[in-house]
Amino acid sequence: MKGLPLALLALAAALSACGSGNSSGGGLQVPITLSGNWQFTMAPPADGSFLGGLQGGFLLQNNGSITGAAAYAVSLPHLLIPCTTGSAAITGSISGQNVQNLTAVAGTQTFTLTGTISLDGTSMAGIYKSTAGTAGDGSPCGTAQTGLQWSAILVPPLTGPIQGTFHSAGGAAGLQEQDFLVSGSLTQAANTGASSATVTGNLNFLNALTNLSDYPCLTLATLYGQITGSSVSLQIVGTDGTSVGLIGEPVGSLVGIGVNPVDFAPTHGGYIVSGAGPSYMVATPGCLGNLQSTTSSGDYGNLCLALNGASACQQPITLAPSALMFSAQVLGSPPTTQTITLANASGASLSGVTVGLTNDSGATNFTEMDGCGLNGVPSLGQPFNLDPGQSCPVAVTFAPQETCAAGTPPAQCPSPLKATLVVTSPNSDAIFTVPITGSGINSGAVSGREGDLGVEPLSETNPGGHPDQILLTPNDRTLQDVEHHAEID
Repeated sequence: MKGLPLALLALAAALSACGSGNSSGGGLQVPITLSGNWQFTMAPPADGSFLGGLQGGFLLQNNGSITGAAAYAVSLPHLLIPCTTGSAAITGSISGQNVQNLTAVAGTQTFTLTGTISLDGTSMAGIYKSTAGTAGDGSPCGTAQTGLQWSAILVPPLTGPIQGTFHSAGGAAGLQEQDFLVSGSLTQAANTGASSATVTGNLNFLNALTNLSDYPCLTLATLYGQITGSSVSLQIVGTDGTSVGLIGEPVGSLVGIGVNPVDFAPTHGGYIVSGAGPSYMVATPGCLGNLQSTTSSGDYGNLCLALNGASACQQPITLAPSALMFSAQVLGSPPTTQTITLANASGASLSGVTVGLTNDSGATNFTEMDGCGLNGVPSLGQPFNLDPGQSCPVAVTFAPQETCAAGTPPAQCPSPLKATLVVTSPNSDAIFTVPITGSGINSGAVSGREGDLGVEPLSETNPGGHPDQILLTPNDRTLQDVEHHAEID
């Protein structure tokens, strides 16, 4: 009996706690805020009178008041170039989950949005109305509408380490269908309520194993640009401070240089910066060209840069090294060999992979023999499979049959002989190539050179630092084959 009053007090306290929890709606809630970078999607009117509207921008919240700005672009049907673009100032308010009268003045057209924001604060949606607008020349651009759908998603800050690839698709440098590993970092400036925020960073093409750059166009560069919603545009700045490339084009850009938009989007539980079609272009002394268009640039192609993650932008197949250069070699001398390691880096099985080599001239100066078939036998051009993480060697042999490429005037011999190793992966709908070069020397030219050298041996080393062959003294004018195997983990 003595414990009964204490038990009743405990029961009353428990009931009181339950009652207070119910009265507050089920517990403590985190306040919802609209502050951040938003990517908008606006449904076009049913009459097809215009396309577009708000695209992306930054909002700031002070208590229940909303301010900010967003980029906008409005187009007439069937026209690729917008009839009006710019930055729209935004004002509005929020009460709980309700977004009220989010008003954007986009040139002569005004968009008014109402809706709700999700409980986690990462998305919002609702209905918008618009007034009629005009282009700069006074022609119609945008019409008065009501009851149209809109939505927006929150874009996280573009800040952190990046790791990925540049995939060359063409250009004057002739790097087509090659992949080059790149690392670096990006930093997004603070939200000021403008339509964009500054992004700075750097790119590093150095190979961690060799401390050399596999990408011939550049080794190191800094980045400067902006993010608007999910759209990213960056200048690639060389070590001398000059602009040497572009990543993406600004929202609403009318330049038309052929570089497609680049987006910052979620993938595999993380985020990547990537673009479809030509999304970067480069022009440097190492890859001569200019930045007026992709067709005149030194190199252009697609990129994929994973933020805070190393695997999201991993190419399904890696080839190391990414290029082979053989030293000059006498016709009829023993062949020299270098090895490429082909590896499956996709994390999934690849089937139907093929390896082939094509000589640029009619002569068979280069041949390949791989160990990629079943149980390590040569594939001989037939499709084979690669398990995740599996690799196989591809040996490329150089035995020059001519002193220059077919059609080259004798006065210009010896010129580089060329071939291309091509690897196809049907699973990923991808093609990867490795360029191969070497030079042929006739025996008369070697005899003349050796007479000048006396009896000292001459060792020739390829630009990658790997010995291919040794020219001996005049008393023993033979070439010893030094086979080089490049083993990459």
